[in-house]
Amino acid sequence: MKSIINSTLKLLFRNPGFWFFLLFTPVVSTLILRVQQTNLSAYESAGGEVASAVVELENVETKVAYYGGKGRYVLKVYDAAGTELSEYFLNKLTESGAFMVCRVKAPEMTAADFDARLDTDKTNDRMGAAVYLGKSFDPEAELGVMQDGMRVVILSQDARKDLLKNSLTIILGQIRAAAAAGPDMAANLKQMNAALPKKSVETLVAKDAVELTDRQVDQRTMIGYAFAILTLGFIFAGIFVAQTVISEQKDMVLTRIRLTKLSNLQYFTAKFLSATVVSFLLTMVMAGCSFMIPDGNLGMGRITFLLMIFLLGLIFSTLSLMMGILFGNVMSANIAAFTVWSLSSMLAGLYFPLESTTKAVKAISYLMPQKWFLKITEYLMTGDGKGYIILIGVTVAYMLVFLSLGSVGIRIRNNE
Repeated sequence: MKSIINSTLKLLFRNPGFWFFLLFTPVVSTLILRVQQTNLSAYESAGGEVASAVVELENVETKVAYYGGKGRYVLKVYDAAGTELSEYFLNKLTESGAFMVCRVKAPEMTAADFDARLDTDKTNDRMGAAVYLGKSFDPEAELGVMQDGMRVVILSQDARKDLLKNSLTIILGQIRAAAAAGPDMAANLKQMNAALPKKSVETLVAKDAVELTDRQVDQRTMIGYAFAILTLGFIFAGIFVAQTVISEQKDMVLTRIRLTKLSNLQYFTAKFLSATVVSFLLTMVMAGCSFMIPDGNLGMGRITFLLMIFLLGLIFSTLSLMMGILFGNVMSANIAAFTVWSLSSMLAGLYFPLESTTKAVKAISYLMPQKWFLKITEYLMTGDGKGYIILIGVTVAYMLVFLSLGSVGIRIRNNE
């Protein structure tokens, strides 16, 4: 068995394609994990922060359709005023939790510019309403007569448009009352808010759910992207090992090996161990690259992260090894490997969340190993020790399934 493992690894090291996946996928994954990406949590609200804070947009072209999570009424605000009063106005809108305010700071925008932008947004974006705050917002809000300082355009038939109108009337009425109460408007508004009933928000989490902060959701999302790239490397690593089996069968090398009284079980165990060594090598390359990743981007210990990568790689390299042997053809094995990688990554939710999909899609999602590893990532980020138990259990379960199905398929193929 040792000589088979050595010969297999020598053949792999002579293969340029093997070196490509061994080096390329960890490097790309490292670049992904180095990115300081924010606002990914807006795709799925992880806590109360998104609901109670103004979401800042980069520019007027940024679409707000992606920020409509958890059913809130989305407002896209073009803030040309940029004053403390406009900031107060927008923050008061978010306090109810019914509205998601997405604000783009546009100090140079005029009412005509807003009209031109509105023609584009109402066609290419989706929101409950578009709001424009002009330069004259402060004096008009203090007088209680809005003319050019604010424009609100309703772009949806959602019944909450009436709630928006009432909220705007109440907030503007509060500002007018504060202005009439004395010259120190900030102090007047603070005193009026102190007299209002206090609101307490509690987040209810399902029994088996994990509550993540927005930062942790961002980290988990980036780790999911890294899993997708690394899985590609692992699955083709297994295919390269399977190609050595296919070549040895066609060149009658396997027949000569059997003459040495080496059993089929020992032969395929040697190939499985070769795939394990390859997974370990790819993990070691990732370990070297991981030192370029800031500690805060992983959300967990570096050793734990590498353990997850190795076990995920072990699952997929074993799967691709068995697929390659069963197909018995290099081209068919490559096509099958790419198909499995692309579909499993998508259905596992590595690219986008699947919370709003059908029950059937969610059920299929839980058949994918990457889905379980994302759930394990959530447990480990929150310091829940049962994440390690699930990690070992999931790996053993998938390995038993793949090895059992693979051994049956190989026996059938040998009989044929």
